[in-house]
Amino acid sequence: MKKPAKMVEEITEKRKMTKEVKDQLNKRIFHNCLLAIGLILYICAIDATYIYINQELTTILMKVFPMILIGVTIIIFELAYRKDSGRIMIVGIEFFVVSIVLLYLPKIYANLDKKLCVELAFIPIFCALYYMVKSILIGIKTKKEYENSLSDVKEIVKEET
Repeated sequence: MKKPAKMVEEITEKRKMTKEVKDQLNKRIFHNCLLAIGLILYICAIDATYIYINQELTTILMKVFPMILIGVTIIIFELAYRKDSGRIMIVGIEFFVVSIVLLYLPKIYANLDKKLCVELAFIPIFCALYYMVKSILIGIKTKKEYENSLSDVKEIVKEET
């Protein structure tokens, strides 16, 4: 009775993620958090610009902010292409979506009252939620990939003989 329990303990111990895999996972999650913080600050700056700065300067800045983000998006797509990286491509797609939203933001601000535009401050909250869910999914996927990469078949055959 003790032998199967000991085997189960050994197998579960071997299935634990190594320090290298945990470090890589933490690094990816940290990078996602940095991206989320950057985008949140960027969107908050745009909201603050619209709410607190005069109309002439706001119209200029509302054209400059999306152009900056589109430039960053193009650079990210180029990096993804050169490195042939799907992870960087996903970040590029995320930035592309945000830049499209920011391109439409001046029209939204122009058609809404300033009091209603305060609700647009919730966009960073949605951004934070997206990156939280993304980080959780990255953790789950990494754990599954690690567990699937381990093979117990050799040890089971070795125990039987």
